[in-house]
Amino acid sequence: MQTVHGIETFSSLSQEPIILALGNFDGVHLGHQKIITTTVNLARKQQRKSAVLIFLPHPLAVLCPESSPNLLITVEDRIRMLNEAGIDYVILHPFTKDFALITPEYFVRRILVEQLQVAGVVVGYNYSFGHRGCGNSTDLQRYGQEYGFLVKVVPPVTVDGESVGSSFIRKLLAAGKVEKANKMLGYTFFLRGKVIHGDGRGHKLGFPTANLKLAPEIMCPASGVYLTQAIISGQNYWSLTNIGRRPTFHKSEISIEVHLLDTKKNLYAEELVVRFLHRMREEKSFADAAFLIAQINEDIQAAKNIISRKYT
Repeated sequence: MQTVHGIETFSSLSQEPIILALGNFDGVHLGHQKIITTTVNLARKQQRKSAVLIFLPHPLAVLCPESSPNLLITVEDRIRMLNEAGIDYVILHPFTKDFALITPEYFVRRILVEQLQVAGVVVGYNYSFGHRGCGNSTDLQRYGQEYGFLVKVVPPVTVDGESVGSSFIRKLLAAGKVEKANKMLGYTFFLRGKVIHGDGRGHKLGFPTANLKLAPEIMCPASGVYLTQAIISGQNYWSLTNIGRRPTFHKSEISIEVHLLDTKKNLYAEELVVRFLHRMREEKSFADAAFLIAQINEDIQAAKNIISRKYT
């Protein structure tokens, strides 16, 4: 797979018609996976290359910053997952206020047809494009007939009667419902970051933790204690992860602290991937450190019981 920065760059790179998927693909959830699979299969059937066009930053970050959502995964993880799904090209194009002004017809004629030379376009049922999102999938099908390219509209994917979507998955994570979010993602939600120095309090309590620093645009699940798996250099380790403000110690900033179960490692400066499996409990404030230690011991035993029951 090749990552290309800019529509113009791709236009000069490739002179062959492509099958193009359109969308933001934040999370690469089950709905996105259906769009991507449709794109790859159609490209193979027509013996063409497949591509995905992603605008950066998220359009809402430009048009309405106060309403811009935190992202489910980084751009790098999106690219990695698209590569694993068999996409040939990922085209990353800057989204600006000027770009937001173009009409749906201009987007189709100038960008899709003249610059990207699409033979086919694949979108989700709720796809919108052009100024103020006034173009929709029905409009795209009409333009496809006019300009001579195929349009495939992928219907909604549902899980337990709910349509899968990035916004809904964010709501689930914000409520700590990681297991339901995982079902909609089609994989286990994860955070990726670098281990940084903390205040060493976990070590003093007898439960050393790795403090994770995320990219600022990535969202965290709700505060609380989670059963997780930490991935370090390709190896999986059972862990407990606390997300919160540590009210027992009167802290105000959100922290992500990962405690490895039955394993001791110095993780400082390591890249850590933490997969969220189950929310154990909400964050609590304790009268003193002794009560907190007792609770952590209970959490560890409860976590081991879940691991024994569900994962072995």
